[in-house]
Amino acid sequence: MSDVNELAPPKGSLDKAEGYIDQLVNLLNQKKIDVFRTDLKKFDPTTLQNHYSIHLKDYQIEISHNRHQETGKNSYVMIFNNLKNISEGSGERVILGYIYLADSQYSKFKIVADNQIEARRRAAEEKRFNKAVEPIDQLLITVSSENSIKDTNSTDTLKEEFSRSSEELPNPPQLHQI
Repeated sequence: MSDVNELAPPKGSLDKAEGYIDQLVNLLNQKKIDVFRTDLKKFDPTTLQNHYSIHLKDYQIEISHNRHQETGKNSYVMIFNNLKNISEGSGERVILGYIYLADSQYSKFKIVADNQIEARRRAAEEKRFNKAVEPIDQLLITVSSENSIKDTNSTDTLKEEFSRSSEELPNPPQLHQI
Protein backbone atom coordinates (compact mmCIF):
# COMPACT_ATOMS: atom_id res chain seq x y z
CA MET A 1 0.00 0.00 0.00
CA SER A 2 2.84 2.42 0.69
CA ASP A 3 4.14 1.77 -2.86
CA VAL A 4 0.87 3.06 -4.32
CA ASN A 5 1.02 6.20 -2.16
CA GLU A 6 4.60 6.84 -3.25
CA LEU A 7 3.62 6.67 -6.94
CA ALA A 8 0.64 9.00 -6.62
CA PRO A 9 1.39 12.73 -6.83
CA PRO A 10 1.23 14.54 -3.50
CA LYS A 11 -1.93 16.42 -2.57
CA GLY A 12 -1.82 19.96 -1.16
CA SER A 13 -4.15 21.59 1.35
CA LEU A 14 -6.88 24.21 0.92
CA ASP A 15 -4.60 26.73 2.66
CA LYS A 16 -1.91 26.08 0.06
CA ALA A 17 -4.56 26.41 -2.66
CA GLU A 18 -5.56 29.83 -1.32
CA GLY A 19 -1.95 30.98 -1.46
CA TYR A 20 -1.51 29.77 -5.03
CA ILE A 21 -4.81 31.24 -6.20
CA ASP A 22 -3.98 34.63 -4.65
CA GLN A 23 -0.54 34.59 -6.26
CA LEU A 24 -1.90 33.56 -9.69
CA VAL A 25 -4.67 36.18 -9.54
CA ASN A 26 -2.12 38.84 -8.62
CA LEU A 27 0.23 37.85 -11.48
CA LEU A 28 -2.67 37.68 -13.96
CA ASN A 29 -3.89 41.14 -12.92
CA GLN A 30 -0.36 42.49 -13.42
CA LYS A 31 -0.22 40.76 -16.83
CA LYS A 32 2.98 38.97 -15.81
CA ILE A 33 1.58 35.57 -16.83
CA ASP A 34 -0.97 34.46 -19.39
CA VAL A 35 -3.77 32.00 -18.92
CA PHE A 36 -5.32 29.95 -21.72
CA ARG A 37 -8.66 28.17 -21.90
CA THR A 38 -8.58 24.66 -23.32
CA ASP A 39 -10.87 23.85 -26.23
CA LEU A 40 -13.32 21.47 -24.57
CA LYS A 41 -14.37 19.89 -27.87
CA LYS A 42 -11.41 17.53 -27.42
CA PHE A 43 -12.82 16.15 -24.16
CA ASP A 44 -15.92 14.52 -22.75
CA PRO A 45 -18.34 17.44 -22.31
CA THR A 46 -20.47 15.54 -19.80
CA THR A 47 -17.87 15.90 -17.03
CA LEU A 48 -15.30 18.58 -17.96
CA GLN A 49 -16.90 22.00 -17.63
CA ASN A 50 -13.89 24.29 -17.90
CA HIS A 51 -10.11 23.96 -18.14
CA TYR A 52 -7.36 26.58 -17.91
CA SER A 53 -3.60 26.32 -18.25
CA ILE A 54 -0.72 28.59 -17.34
CA HIS A 55 2.71 27.86 -18.78
CA LEU A 56 5.76 28.71 -16.69
CA LYS A 57 8.91 27.74 -18.65
CA ASP A 58 9.23 23.96 -18.17
CA TYR A 59 6.19 23.78 -15.90
CA GLN A 60 2.46 24.12 -16.24
CA ILE A 61 -0.42 24.77 -13.88
CA GLU A 62 -3.81 23.44 -14.91
CA ILE A 63 -7.07 24.39 -13.27
CA SER A 64 -10.12 22.30 -14.09
CA HIS A 65 -13.80 22.35 -13.27
CA ASN A 66 -15.52 18.98 -13.49
CA ARG A 67 -19.09 17.95 -12.81
CA HIS A 68 -19.59 14.37 -11.62
CA GLN A 69 -22.18 12.58 -13.72
CA GLU A 70 -23.82 10.60 -10.93
CA THR A 71 -24.03 13.30 -8.27
CA GLY A 72 -24.01 16.48 -10.36
CA LYS A 73 -21.50 17.85 -7.85
CA ASN A 74 -18.82 20.27 -9.01
CA SER A 75 -15.16 19.67 -8.27
CA TYR A 76 -12.20 21.94 -8.92
CA VAL A 77 -8.57 20.89 -9.07
CA MET A 78 -5.24 22.62 -9.61
CA ILE A 79 -2.57 20.35 -11.12
CA PHE A 80 1.16 21.13 -11.21
CA ASN A 81 3.00 19.55 -14.17
CA ASN A 82 6.63 19.21 -15.20
CA LEU A 83 6.89 19.64 -18.97
CA LYS A 84 10.69 19.63 -19.17
CA ASN A 85 10.94 16.11 -20.56
CA ILE A 86 8.25 16.81 -23.15
CA SER A 87 10.04 19.91 -24.42
CA GLU A 88 13.22 17.85 -24.83
CA GLY A 89 11.25 15.27 -26.81
CA SER A 90 11.63 12.43 -24.35
CA GLY A 91 8.93 11.47 -21.95
CA GLU A 92 5.47 12.38 -20.84
CA ARG A 93 3.97 15.06 -18.69
CA VAL A 94 4.81 14.44 -15.06
CA ILE A 95 2.23 15.47 -12.47
CA LEU A 96 4.18 16.97 -9.60
CA GLY A 97 1.20 17.52 -7.31
CA TYR A 98 -2.40 18.62 -7.11
CA ILE A 99 -4.77 20.54 -4.88
CA TYR A 100 -8.55 20.46 -4.72
CA LEU A 101 -10.00 23.97 -4.74
CA ALA A 102 -12.96 25.37 -2.89
CA ASP A 103 -15.76 26.89 -4.99
CA SER A 104 -14.76 30.40 -3.89
CA GLN A 105 -11.10 29.81 -4.84
CA TYR A 106 -12.05 28.57 -8.29
CA SER A 107 -14.51 31.44 -8.78
CA LYS A 108 -11.89 34.04 -7.85
CA PHE A 109 -9.45 32.56 -10.37
CA LYS A 110 -12.10 32.10 -13.09
CA ILE A 111 -13.19 35.75 -13.01
CA VAL A 112 -9.64 37.05 -13.47
CA ALA A 113 -8.73 34.36 -16.03
CA ASP A 114 -11.86 35.00 -18.13
CA ASN A 115 -11.24 38.77 -18.00
CA GLN A 116 -7.67 38.32 -19.26
CA ILE A 117 -8.74 35.92 -22.01
CA GLU A 118 -11.53 38.29 -23.10
CA ALA A 119 -9.18 41.30 -23.09
CA ARG A 120 -6.72 39.39 -25.31
CA ARG A 121 -9.56 38.37 -27.63
CA ARG A 122 -10.80 41.97 -27.92
CA ALA A 123 -7.27 43.28 -28.56
CA ALA A 124 -6.68 40.63 -31.24
CA GLU A 125 -10.05 41.41 -32.85
CA GLU A 126 -9.29 45.15 -32.85
CA LYS A 127 -5.87 44.51 -34.40
CA ARG A 128 -7.43 42.24 -37.03
CA PHE A 129 -10.13 44.82 -37.79
CA ASN A 130 -7.61 47.66 -38.07
CA LYS A 131 -5.48 45.61 -40.46
CA ALA A 132 -8.51 44.70 -42.57
CA VAL A 133 -9.73 48.29 -42.94
CA GLU A 134 -6.29 49.90 -43.25
CA PRO A 135 -6.62 50.42 -47.04
CA ILE A 136 -9.99 52.10 -46.52
CA ASP A 137 -8.57 54.34 -43.78
CA GLN A 138 -5.73 55.37 -46.10
CA LEU A 139 -8.17 56.15 -48.92
CA LEU A 140 -10.36 58.20 -46.60
CA ILE A 141 -7.34 60.20 -45.45
CA THR A 142 -6.29 60.76 -49.07
CA VAL A 143 -9.78 61.79 -50.16
CA SER A 144 -10.14 64.07 -47.13
CA SER A 145 -6.86 65.78 -48.00
CA GLU A 146 -7.91 66.17 -51.64
CA ASN A 147 -11.30 67.55 -50.61
CA SER A 148 -9.61 70.12 -48.37
CA ILE A 149 -7.61 71.32 -51.35
CA LYS A 150 -10.71 71.24 -53.57
CA ASP A 151 -12.73 73.11 -50.93
CA THR A 152 -10.05 75.78 -50.70
CA ASN A 153 -9.87 76.03 -54.49
CA SER A 154 -13.67 76.14 -54.75
CA THR A 155 -13.85 78.91 -52.18
CA ASP A 156 -11.21 80.93 -54.03
CA THR A 157 -13.02 80.38 -57.32
CA LEU A 158 -16.33 81.52 -55.83
CA LYS A 159 -14.69 84.67 -54.42
CA GLU A 160 -13.20 85.47 -57.81
CA GLU A 161 -16.53 84.94 -59.56
CA PHE A 162 -18.31 87.10 -57.00
CA SER A 163 -15.73 89.87 -57.41
CA ARG A 164 -16.08 89.82 -61.21
CA SER A 165 -19.85 89.80 -61.07
CA SER A 166 -19.82 92.67 -58.59
CA GLU A 167 -17.62 94.72 -60.89
CA GLU A 168 -19.99 94.06 -63.79
CA LEU A 169 -23.04 95.35 -61.91
CA PRO A 170 -23.89 99.00 -62.64
CA ASN A 171 -24.84 99.74 -59.07
CA PRO A 172 -23.33 97.29 -56.61
CA PRO A 173 -25.74 96.40 -53.84
CA GLN A 174 -25.30 98.38 -50.68
CA LEU A 175 -25.71 96.85 -47.29
CA HIS A 176 -27.58 98.93 -44.79
CA GLN A 177 -27.52 98.46 -41.09
CA ILE A 178 -30.82 98.42 -39.33
